[in-house]
Amino acid sequence: MGMPKIELRLQMFRGDWDQVWSQLRLLWAMEGLCRINGTHIRQFDEFQKRGMTQKSYPSVYRAGLHYETEKGTEIWPDIPSLYSGVMGEGIYPGPWGDCEDFACVRVAEYRELPWHYQKQLTTNDGKNRLVKADPRYPQGDWTSAIAAELPSSVSVSKDLTDPSNWPGWAKIQGGIAAKPFAKWRRGPEGNYHYHAIVLMPDGRLEDPSLVLGMGKEKQFHEDDMATKMKDPSFPVRLQYAAPPSVMVVDPEKPSGYSGGKAVALDSKIKDMVERGMTPEDIAVSLGDAEIGAYLSNEIPLGAGEFDVDAVIGWNRTEGRFEPKTEEHELRRLAGYANH
Repeated sequence: MGMPKIELRLQMFRGDWDQVWSQLRLLWAMEGLCRINGTHIRQFDEFQKRGMTQKSYPSVYRAGLHYETEKGTEIWPDIPSLYSGVMGEGIYPGPWGDCEDFACVRVAEYRELPWHYQKQLTTNDGKNRLVKADPRYPQGDWTSAIAAELPSSVSVSKDLTDPSNWPGWAKIQGGIAAKPFAKWRRGPEGNYHYHAIVLMPDGRLEDPSLVLGMGKEKQFHEDDMATKMKDPSFPVRLQYAAPPSVMVVDPEKPSGYSGGKAVALDSKIKDMVERGMTPEDIAVSLGDAEIGAYLSNEIPLGAGEFDVDAVIGWNRTEGRFEPKTEEHELRRLAGYANH
């Protein structure tokens, strides 16, 4: 009996009341895809050991992929699906994906490395960090705040897995414990946009989408970068997202928040509540920093599907609870501060 197609339906981001829980669901869904991708990498590694195939899966940076934004849907492919072009025809020719597709492959790659390099380095802020590196890619001064640099005499076309090309770096058995990560910003219409990246153990935020053309899609296509990067001798420079000033999402944090403005904003809300401010006044004071207010994220519900909005009294059309008493609103606001 053939296995039918599996389709996950996840109700998330229904309103401000659902944000924190949805962030956890989002990250755990990404974690699941990372682990699935890890099984694909291990499977092909075993095939290679047994002589069943000459190569394993190429790195996400060497697979001929380019970045495009999905329109009106969210397909989360695993490695063989992504590499085979399951996303369909895009604006530009060739297989493509978006941020969570690339990030979940890259996390799996890091975890499944047979060995890696590591070195104690001092960042620009004066902190000492144990930096771990993929031996296939150089770590230069373009890696954000990490002050690591290969000698100028070393060409990226050389074998970077040769320890002599990594002076001062120790060779460590096993993979790197990278994690799926996301940061978000508020859009001009009041809704929030999430972006998936890779959280390294040393705190860097590797952004595979930047490497694969995000923000410069047309130029990436015109320069035929996807094809060029398939050549192992072509230099691939890893790129990193700047440390976010907005709240970011970490699946190992109880609230889903990690760093950024989360701590200060929680404290501000708590102080306002303790000073007896009304929910309306709090919302006005917070302005664009208000951490709820999803204006629209409607999920069509078919016959027989459980409508959690109706159960808790959330008005999808007006984007508010109904009825919404002052007591309930104060509880909601205070809940962001875990008080």
